[in-house]
Amino acid sequence: MPRRCVACSSSDRAAIDEALVAGEPLRNIAKRVSISPTALLRHKNHVSQSVVKAAEIRHERLGDSLLEQMRRVHHKAWELLARMESEGDHRGSIVALREVRECLESLGTMLARAGALDAPRVTLAQVLEARRKAGPAS
Repeated sequence: MPRRCVACSSSDRAAIDEALVAGEPLRNIAKRVSISPTALLRHKNHVSQSVVKAAEIRHERLGDSLLEQMRRVHHKAWELLARMESEGDHRGSIVALREVRECLESLGTMLARAGALDAPRVTLAQVLEARRKAGPAS
C-alpha cells in the first residue's frame, strides 16, 4: 500500500502549494514547514498539474476583475465626455476625450496581453466617428 503524502496531509498544505507555484526553493519551504525537501519533491511531482491549474484559474479571475474595473472606468470616461459636450464645456470635453483615449489604449493593451484581440483593431478615430454618428449621448 502506498504511503500517504506528508505534504498533502499537512496543515500547511495551502502555503506549501503556493510556495511551489511561486518557485520557492524546496529547502526554504522545508525549513519553514518542517517537511523534508525529498517529501516536498514527491508532493510537487504528484500535484504539479492541479497546482498549476489552480494558479491559472486564480490569474484568470484576477484578470477578469481588472478587466471589469477597466471597463467601468472607461464607461465613466464616456459619460464624462457626454456631459461636458452637452454643457458646452470645451476644455472639459478635451480632458474627458483624453481620458477616453487613455482608457481605450489601456483596455487594448490589457486585451492584447491576454491574447483576446484576434478581431480586427478598432482605432480611436473609428470609435469617435461612430459615436458622433449615433448622436448626442443622453
